[in-house]
Amino acid sequence: MAVKKILSFSQSEHILKAKSIAVQADDPQLSEIVRDLKDTLLATPNGVGLAAPQIGYLKRVFVLRKDYLADDFEPDSMLAKSEDPVLVFINPQIISEKGHLHEEEGCLSVPCAYVKIKRAQIVKISALNENKQQFQACLKDLASRAVQQEIDHLNGVLILDHIE
Repeated sequence: MAVKKILSFSQSEHILKAKSIAVQADDPQLSEIVRDLKDTLLATPNGVGLAAPQIGYLKRVFVLRKDYLADDFEPDSMLAKSEDPVLVFINPQIISEKGHLHEEEGCLSVPCAYVKIKRAQIVKISALNENKQQFQACLKDLASRAVQQEIDHLNGVLILDHIE
């Protein structure tokens, strides 16, 4: 098991504010990043998602905990059918957005802070899964917000950057 320390904004701003780079298909570090993300998220009470920069890797990878989000996936989608408790998104891109939510969000890298953020209610995303297979999925509500927050992390954006 490889549970990593989740970097906090107050101590690791230079890493958390940096933009992550795309993962190459032959990246020798990818399996380690995915394992570390999964192990760390599962060891983190109440953690919904975790992006690679939050554990020190500036690569475009994030994970989501399925049990918190299962109601927000399309019922017949690959995400809904996955038996893995942690879903992997490599080189994710939001293809489309619909509707909006204005909800309070927290972040594992900004403990004790909650910020009301306007996000899309539904997103369609394209990414690679853990087996490097391309997929698309529509996510709504909490899953949509989680995806958007994790992509923000990949772009060096924290919840504090959304304060108006």
